[in-house]
Amino acid sequence: MWEEKQIGVVREVTSSSVIVVIDAEITTLTKKIGTKQYFIGQIGTYVLIPVGQLLVMGIVAEFKKGDVYESEKVVQRYLMNVTLIGTLKKGKFESGVSVLPNVDMVVYLLEDKDLKAAFSAFQRFNFSVGQLSLFESERAYLDPNKFFGKHLAVMGSSGAGKSCTVASLLQKVVTLPDTNIVILDIHNEYKSAFPEGCQHFDIAALELPYWLMNFEEMVELFVDQRDDNATSIVSTLQDLVYAGKKAKNQRLAGMLTVDTPVFFDINEVRARMQFLDTEKITGGTGGSKEGPQFGKFTRFLMRLNSMLNDPRYAFMFKPRVCVDSESAKGLLTMIFGLDGKSKITIMDMSGIPFDVVNTIVALIARIAFDFNFWNPNRRELPILLVLEEAHNYLSMNSKGSTAARLTVERIAKEGRKYGVSVMIVSQRPSEISETILSQCNNFVVLRLLNPVDQAYIKRLVPETFSGLEAVISTLRQGEAIFVGDAAPMPIRIQIDAPNPPPASADIFFYDKWKKKGAETNADDVMERWWNQHKA
Repeated sequence: MWEEKQIGVVREVTSSSVIVVIDAEITTLTKKIGTKQYFIGQIGTYVLIPVGQLLVMGIVAEFKKGDVYESEKVVQRYLMNVTLIGTLKKGKFESGVSVLPNVDMVVYLLEDKDLKAAFSAFQRFNFSVGQLSLFESERAYLDPNKFFGKHLAVMGSSGAGKSCTVASLLQKVVTLPDTNIVILDIHNEYKSAFPEGCQHFDIAALELPYWLMNFEEMVELFVDQRDDNATSIVSTLQDLVYAGKKAKNQRLAGMLTVDTPVFFDINEVRARMQFLDTEKITGGTGGSKEGPQFGKFTRFLMRLNSMLNDPRYAFMFKPRVCVDSESAKGLLTMIFGLDGKSKITIMDMSGIPFDVVNTIVALIARIAFDFNFWNPNRRELPILLVLEEAHNYLSMNSKGSTAARLTVERIAKEGRKYGVSVMIVSQRPSEISETILSQCNNFVVLRLLNPVDQAYIKRLVPETFSGLEAVISTLRQGEAIFVGDAAPMPIRIQIDAPNPPPASADIFFYDKWKKKGAETNADDVMERWWNQHKA
């Protein structure tokens, strides 16, 4: 049986790969084993090399023709570069290679039953995400504890199928009795994908009161660091916010800090800073002179007043329900589904101003982290944060707000200790903080066309990814390479289509232009625009 699987011998060995010379009699690059025909040399397929009692497994990274010295002459033969990824030991796959093959060792094709052995330890979870692309009769199994419990990244160019991939993965756990996922949905795509077990909040209609922000987030939102008086503004703001919290929360007065998430009146803070900005005091000759803070807060007050009076910010600055500290309990119960009414909370951020997206992401992410930090039952409430279009607010190159990036970096480094993990979803991975992506233990890489993004991913993922990066640009829609702790090996998977799908389908311009459809009424559009009411 082994003889019919033989395809070549090892010619060269390095610390992580081998060069294989394909047997001369193999000219069609196919091999029939039983009733199935296998292709030899396909990038991403697997081979086996027996070393004593072990079977070293490798993945084909490169296939070419080259010169080989044979029988005192140079001949052209097929050469295969194989990256070593693990070992089959007594029918079970172990990642990593402890014993390297040697020159002239025989190399065998891996067939379906060998692949089943590699997945055997993972099948017990019964968590399958799709079909193995190169073994279409076989399902791909993952370890869901490592997949969701360790940070993961879903990367792919626009149109590669990121939203469908995320929806498909989450649909597989939404039926479980105690799932807890929060999706920050930038484009309102996911509501249609979760008709059951889900709650959907339009943040522009929900209340996320300003007093839940910590002081760092307030400074980033309210204070222009280019202001010559920024230092004085921050110092005065800190004193007034702390005093306001203390005055409104006497029961907690002895334990409060400026970061404690309790109510204070922003209008009282504004009035006090307005007074200081215009204050005049009595001079030595009986006349008046400008106070010590006169005119220093003018730009700050203009910025603050603009936000307080902007109806788009009403969800933060004009709460109707969250008007005292006790209301935070009900709000967090709702967001994290602690009342048992939902498994997935979708935070629709499509209706909020772009310049506040960063602050909202930082606020929700930090609340999730801080909530479980203080939660004695944190092991009973693991939370997955799904961060859509993450390159918009987790960039290292951002010249504006950094609150979201710094918060998610902290979660990336410490979150798993407190039961909080993140799923980073992006079409531009090269723009995302390397601190965050370097903490991801699992990567789902869909089609990526940008060479900069391809190189960035290659640098971040394990060496066993070598070779597969060559096919990133040719992956089909919804097809991805899974690499990381949750997979037995780097695997190429056609992900199951979500049912129902998210509202992310492309608009087919040409097909639409060919026929008349629903009429667009400018009056209706403008009324919606003026009233901030999306369809």
